[in-house]
Amino acid sequence: MTSQTTRHTADEPQDPLRRIMLGGLAGLAAAAAAGRANAQEKKDDKPVFNAYDRKRRFLENEMNGTPWVAPQQGNFDLEDPVQNALAKLKISANLAGERTYIPMLTRILIAREDLPGGLLLGAASMFTWQLQVPDPKNFTGLPEGTALMRSMFTSVYLDPHTLEPVKTLKNPYNDTVMELEDYIFVENFLIFPKGGSVFIEEPQFANDSPDTPKPALIKRWGDELILFNGGVYQEPGKHQPRFTENTWRSPAAQVMNPDVPLVQTGYNFMGVNKAFEKPWTGYKLGDLESMCSLATGKKVHTPETLPDFHKRVLVERHPDRL
Repeated sequence: MTSQTTRHTADEPQDPLRRIMLGGLAGLAAAAAAGRANAQEKKDDKPVFNAYDRKRRFLENEMNGTPWVAPQQGNFDLEDPVQNALAKLKISANLAGERTYIPMLTRILIAREDLPGGLLLGAASMFTWQLQVPDPKNFTGLPEGTALMRSMFTSVYLDPHTLEPVKTLKNPYNDTVMELEDYIFVENFLIFPKGGSVFIEEPQFANDSPDTPKPALIKRWGDELILFNGGVYQEPGKHQPRFTENTWRSPAAQVMNPDVPLVQTGYNFMGVNKAFEKPWTGYKLGDLESMCSLATGKKVHTPETLPDFHKRVLVERHPDRL
């Protein structure tokens, strides 16, 4: 049966946010660090990163903070770091304070050392995003125009050949009968006006200076703009390799038009991580197998416009993820 139980004990909290945090979300970051991979073996008393240990839900209505609305909605100069950052947010989320949903269909493959791998799992997945004005009671020293992104990720695993829900699957690469567990977590990001960001719970992915320009690669391709964006987990360890790469495609005319607040966007995702992060697959710390996730999706802004498949498979199961 699907399990929502967190199976890990607490470690000593760590504050990853350097100088920009006060209480509030600093406590959230410490709590997230406290849940990391403590059932796994440790080296030099440091926990091994495991994304399955992320905080699963917001518990204090965090998704309903003050919406962040950008002062500029179009006609972006992509060579200017501030306007480049606004175009990036308009393509991937929105600048109008609306909620963003990214429903995806995913297939997950296993890569093995010296042996052929292949298809292991399917998934119906979704990001739910809300850009907010950072609460000054919880943050200090932020540049004017900084946005706080609240993020929920939800994934229900599927038969890889039919992409329909199942309770169990056999892993053909180690003969484990997998009791499929849904994968849900929440994240928080600070997004700075010049394009940099801080991943609050996991600064190993993003921990940029607020003052340093970091323009995204946004490539004009025919009538479209393609946004390239990814991340590499910077801390070495047994969790490596671990990285992601994302591409977003939107009509250039919509992105540049200030009178079109919500643009059409297609989405593709690729990510690699060690298979032991999902222990129900039969892999453990020290095994060399990696998972490669390949997803395709799109952006919508209301629950009503989600694909019917996601309404049936994901939203009915996790209505709180809207």
